[in-house]
Amino acid sequence: MRLFLALPLPDHAVSDIETIQSRLPDGRAVPPENLHLTLVFLGDQDEAILGPLHDALLTLRAAPITLTLSGVADFGGRFGQAIGLAAEGGPALLDLQSRIRSRLHGAGIHLERRRFRPHVTLSRLSGKTDPAPVLNALIGAKAGPMTLTSFGLYQSTLHDQGAYYDTLSSYPLS
Repeated sequence: MRLFLALPLPDHAVSDIETIQSRLPDGRAVPPENLHLTLVFLGDQDEAILGPLHDALLTLRAAPITLTLSGVADFGGRFGQAIGLAAEGGPALLDLQSRIRSRLHGAGIHLERRRFRPHVTLSRLSGKTDPAPVLNALIGAKAGPMTLTSFGLYQSTLHDQGAYYDTLSSYPLS
């Protein structure tokens, strides 16, 4: 199972992001139902970790996160690029991500060491596409502030048309 933990976005933010996506000249837009902010990517995991993972997250207590999306975020290279908006959630967002990683480590779930660069991916470009026009179209784009009141465990299934995400569990922030 390919798994990740993420903050889902409220409907009004998804609507704002769709408006921003409509201005992008190139790329494959991330479908509205797939818009999220990844907290931790777990990668391919055995189904046996679901129980310990769920138990580790059930007792996590954190306040809702106020998030603003602005500023360009781009990842990738010659084989393709992900383009999005950087996310600013202050110390509360960084603390939540750190506490989740700590809980997973305590449950015996080993993760790749990745720097946390909070963002919401808006579009994917092929390796042949010049990213400059897309990056320029995002200058000044902003969504939020928005209040996020839960995070979830998602399964990602890859297909030719992109990824499909299924919510496996949801955890409140309160």
